[in-house]
Amino acid sequence: MSRRGISDRVSRSRATNRAGGRKCTALVISGGGAKGAFATGVIRHIFETYRGTGWFSIIGGCSTGALITPLAGLLAAPPEIAEEAMEQLIAQYSMVTTADILEKKSVIEFVKRQECLNKSAPLRKRVQEVFRPECFEWLKRADMPYCYVVYTNYQSGALEVVSPKDPGMTRERFIDAMIASASVPVLMEPTIIEGQVCYDGGVRDLLPFARAIDLGAETILPIMLDAPKVSASQSRFRRLDKVLFRTLAIMLDETGENDLQMANRINLAIRAKKEILQTLAGRPRCRKKIQAIFDKGEYAELFGSEKRLVRIVEGLRPDEALTDNPLRFDPQLMRSWITLGEQKARSVLTVSPFV
Repeated sequence: MSRRGISDRVSRSRATNRAGGRKCTALVISGGGAKGAFATGVIRHIFETYRGTGWFSIIGGCSTGALITPLAGLLAAPPEIAEEAMEQLIAQYSMVTTADILEKKSVIEFVKRQECLNKSAPLRKRVQEVFRPECFEWLKRADMPYCYVVYTNYQSGALEVVSPKDPGMTRERFIDAMIASASVPVLMEPTIIEGQVCYDGGVRDLLPFARAIDLGAETILPIMLDAPKVSASQSRFRRLDKVLFRTLAIMLDETGENDLQMANRINLAIRAKKEILQTLAGRPRCRKKIQAIFDKGEYAELFGSEKRLVRIVEGLRPDEALTDNPLRFDPQLMRSWITLGEQKARSVLTVSPFV
């Protein structure tokens, strides 16, 4: 398909993901490097099985999930655009190698600048080629899914959330956010955004639920790229990269579980709020007073008026650890993880999440 053809179709097409009163469903994708292949398999199964019933209204991602998010958003498009986006997503997680993503620093380069072991120029080039200007323009449309990515500002310590729909957002700025989100500290170079040093969103928010909940998601499908428990290791950790990868695995396991637990607590609070207000349906004055309590600022994180979450679909994650080196992009392994993701989605999602 020519780039001109895609651009023409984008300009005259309308997404259908929110049509017909379908529920507001969100997809949230965790970090995990090459393990993003598993998420790709999950998404392909949903696309091929349930796309006819709708698509996600909200899509968010961290790290490798941030690289997947825009392509997953384009799957809401008319068939020709969506099918090419699906092909691109499969290609990025079944054909690339580590050399296509990272460039190892020479000894001289490392001596000059010791903040990282690898340069990210190949990754940036790949993202720029895949995420073309017309793709960004399409994701800015009001009738498209709200796509967002998260990264960590190392100088302020803040978690940053960025979307193509943000006022004044440019493609270049959004690509910077994607690259920052995917940049593992020490192993990869930082991304400088507005003069600030920025790295992986997983440092603060491995599974970025918050924005999806705040936007009114009723159902959330989280894709976790790690097994439920950190697996034991026989390594003696005598190499820097092995120490770093193990540190990240342990740290991100804790971060991911905390994110999931918080989302479940908010889910429980929203359900309790709904039940209380329904019980008071015949007492409007009392109901109004209770609603005013729920709307207080200090309770907003749990009961905010825009929060509608009623279901979190758990189980979309590998049963066993896929790898202890998430920056090893091995096409043969990744193709097998895509298959695992499809199998897991088939067993967990027995009905459309969009109706």
